[in-house]
Amino acid sequence: MRLICMLILCISPLAFAKKPTPSPLPSPLATAVFSHLQALLLSESSPFYRLDVPVTVYQFSQRADLGDLRVFNAAGELVPYALETSAAAQQNQLSQTALRFFPYGSKASIAQRDVSIEIRSDGQLSAQSHTVSKQQQLSYLVDASQIKGQLESLILSWQEANYQGQIRLAASDDLQQWRALGSTEIIQLDYQGQTLSQPKVELGGIRAKYLRISSDTPLTLKEVRLQSSMAQSAPAKRAWLAPVTAQLKQAGEYQFDLGVHAPVDKLELALPQLNTVVQASLASRANPAEPWQSGQSTTLYRLQGKTSEAHSPALSISPNNHRYWRLSVNQSSGGLGQGLPQLKAGWTPQQIAFVARGQAPFVLAFGNARVSSAALNTEDLIIGNVVASATAGALLTKAAAPATAVASAPSSARSYGLWAALVLAVGVLGAMAWKLIRPVQE
Repeated sequence: MRLICMLILCISPLAFAKKPTPSPLPSPLATAVFSHLQALLLSESSPFYRLDVPVTVYQFSQRADLGDLRVFNAAGELVPYALETSAAAQQNQLSQTALRFFPYGSKASIAQRDVSIEIRSDGQLSAQSHTVSKQQQLSYLVDASQIKGQLESLILSWQEANYQGQIRLAASDDLQQWRALGSTEIIQLDYQGQTLSQPKVELGGIRAKYLRISSDTPLTLKEVRLQSSMAQSAPAKRAWLAPVTAQLKQAGEYQFDLGVHAPVDKLELALPQLNTVVQASLASRANPAEPWQSGQSTTLYRLQGKTSEAHSPALSISPNNHRYWRLSVNQSSGGLGQGLPQLKAGWTPQQIAFVARGQAPFVLAFGNARVSSAALNTEDLIIGNVVASATAGALLTKAAAPATAVASAPSSARSYGLWAALVLAVGVLGAMAWKLIRPVQE
């Protein structure tokens, strides 16, 4: 009993020793807690920017969902960002068009048929004007019937040197039913060589064939230009990794480490020898500690044709961010023979959209498993339709992130203490066994 008590006394201080605890992350986050920084290059001035997620993020991010991604400005401040899937990566193409417009008189002038307007078969307006006093020409019809996209804004030009007044807007698709769009003020003033001008009228992305501009004060338009937008899906960009050579684990089993957590949806397998046809299956997992998840079964081949080689086509799979892949080949017909297969992985990159708050340069920061996602929905981030392009620059040199720093003493001393306690425990137990066995032998 005395020996057992001694053993408990030796081990108990180590059992209650303070365990290492991660140091808390700073709030707000700083670039120092991330293992990697990458410069962002801006193409033009804009409040919003968008770029493809660079391969380096998939390579060095410590979260498979890219939750440790952040964007910082030059002052080291976090700026809002969104992480978009390829389906959301649509851009609105903006264009400006000069529109035809027609003076449209007051009710009195209409009764006198000062202006007659007809809609042609193609939807365009044709007008025949008669003598109308300028005081009655207080409205204009604008023909936007040939515009296919959304109507974003009007830019007006008028003859009056100094003008300030309210205009009312209405929209129609048939010149019969009109819906009011509200009113706004336009202005152009010249004073001592200085000009104050506000000729732009926001339309808010509506769709309409015709617009009506009305004013309570005489306004003589010279030009009406429309800024419209057309939603366009850019051709799907694809990123491909350089082919990765397999490691042979056992007969017929080949494993690949892609080195990235990218949303892979295409796989190309290159066989080592010509005139090979095999049945094979794929499996994958995010990290070595997880079990393999079964994937597709397929026929792989590499055949010599008359003029060129024929290869099995690329495999289309449901996007996943697994880094490790396994190819299992049926060995009943000889397998792959000598050599190792190669795997080439491809994906459609996700996109990052961010607000350019503060001063450039902006940087991407990533690489800290303890950081959770702060990405917003694109609809909550992007206001309007003007989003400029950004590109990823070079990785920036920095010290390794202190993601694994601990607040307690080094763990090596605790390890040595545990080993000493174990050795002492073994010695005590041996002594107890010897004392118990000795009387029996005597």
